Amino acid sequence: MIEIGKVHELRHRLHKNPEGGFREYETKKILLKFLSDLPKNYFKIYEVLETGLVVEYRNAENKSFVLFRADMDALPIEEETNVDFASENPGWMHACGHDIHMSVLTGLIKQVARELSEANILFFFQPAEEGPGGAKPFLESGFLDSYDVKAAFALHVSPDYKMGTVASKEGVIFASPTEFDVIFKGESAHGAKPDEGRDTILPASEFITAFYSALTRFIPEEERYVFTIGKLVAGDRRNIVAEKSIIEGTYRVLDIKTKEKIDELMERFTENISKTWKVQGEVRYGAYYPVLMNDSRLFKALAKTVKSIGLEFAECETKFTGEDFAFFSQRYPSLMFWLGCATETMKAGLHTSKFLPEDRCIDFGVKVFYSLLKEVSKED
Repeated sequence: MIEIGKVHELRHRLHKNPEGGFREYETKKILLKFLSDLPKNYFKIYEVLETGLVVEYRNAENKSFVLFRADMDALPIEEETNVDFASENPGWMHACGHDIHMSVLTGLIKQVARELSEANILFFFQPAEEGPGGAKPFLESGFLDSYDVKAAFALHVSPDYKMGTVASKEGVIFASPTEFDVIFKGESAHGAKPDEGRDTILPASEFITAFYSALTRFIPEEERYVFTIGKLVAGDRRNIVAEKSIIEGTYRVLDIKTKEKIDELMERFTENISKTWKVQGEVRYGAYYPVLMNDSRLFKALAKTVKSIGLEFAECETKFTGEDFAFFSQRYPSLMFWLGCATETMKAGLHTSKFLPEDRCIDFGVKVFYSLLKEVSKED
């Protein structure tokens, strides 16, 4: 069995040290130290994407690999949990449970090392899931090209389900998110003579009100999506015509065709409004993740596994949150599931300053991952 106390201690060290995407240098050091005693005749450790790690375990001839992934990065949130292992990096916090995810994956590695499972496994500690995304550059790096990966797994803690519950669904479990900026550039002028400039606040305001209205007329009701403008930055001073306005937002879709419609509509509205107000308009796209597809066979294996080890299994609905594990699901048979972490005292939501799952959540995660490994290893 795994050394539960030590894995819990690891979680506390990781939680104290939250770091942003592609800046997880100390996080990597903590993990490397914890994994330093792995038997080298079975395990190899590779450093990838500068702050990420891949641990390779090989104990089977002519067998394909199973991949397990955990994300490493934290969020720019000031922690308010008041625990003795709270964040020591001001303004940063593991508010999305990635400290739990890394501890689960490490616990799985330790259990595999003790049991010497007859399998081939890749354990991927991935940087930058929260942004700008580490999965895509890792896959594009070619590191996995020499491996025959037959299945990829990931989990995510969730306060929407009670401790001891695992939830997932067949097909699309996470939507495809796209970040965007709509930028209008005009010409400044004194507020006393606005006609001498080219105001950008008016076209930006028109875009926001018109576009929200237009979506319901151009996108069919059955094509589910969520569109949100969260930030508008414009102008420099109260008595100067705003030379530049930037609209920042995100939208999430369940079908790539819906994304294409929204992109085309945004670009058309931006162009037409710019011409009307005689300003320059531009749409810029930021981070984009595809939909996360759960493989049917792996979903059935999860349901069977969870019930066999005495935990509760629930089928969930598609969430409009995004996850860059989606890039794995475009390349390999993949599965992501929710690991319940809600208790009477832990009800705070993800991405909030008081989100703090109990350590024992790790034990359930390791149990599910290891049982899944045994289940899918039977198929070789």
